[in-house]
Formats: sequence, structure tokens, C-alpha cells
Amino acid sequence: MKKPKLVEIVWRDILGTSGWEKLEEVNPPLFKTYGFLVHKDKRCVKVAHTLDVKDNVWSGITAFPAGCIEKISPLSGAIEVKIKRKRQRKKQL
Repeated sequence: MKKPKLVEIVWRDILGTSGWEKLEEVNPPLFKTYGFLVHKDKRCVKVAHTLDVKDNVWSGITAFPAGCIEKISPLSGAIEVKIKRKRQRKKQL
């Protein structure tokens, strides 16, 4: 995969109960996850949130069974933020 895209994944989680519920009361909840799309095939989709630039390895990987995913949408309009850091002066003794 080339440069990973930032995406929103809408997915349903599996839900099990142990009581006496009516069928219409038990539904898989819907969630949204945001991250970089680092893998996608017919069985699995993986997103990650942090890249170690030096070693080119990902952290915070979430793997979704493809059948749980409702929608994958690319996110656009990302902005670059530059942080100014104050230089600390060495105290002279």
C-alpha cells in the first residue's frame, strides 16, 4: 500500500446477551473509528494511529473483519500545524 489515507470507518460491533430480550431490542451498535488505512483485503481492514518515521512501523493498529464494516470514507482537508517551541536559555552561574 502506498501512502496511507486518513479515513473514517463506520462499523457494527457484535452483541451478545444472556437474558430474556425481545429480538427487536437486540441490535449491533454502530461505531466510528478514525485512522490511517494501512491494510485492506476481502477479509480484513486495518487502521493505525501512529507511525514511527525512523523505523517505518505502525502503532495503535485496529483490525476489523470486513463483514462488520458499513462504510469507509476518506477524510480530506487535513491541516498542517507547526508548533513553535521556546528555546530555553542556559542559566549562567
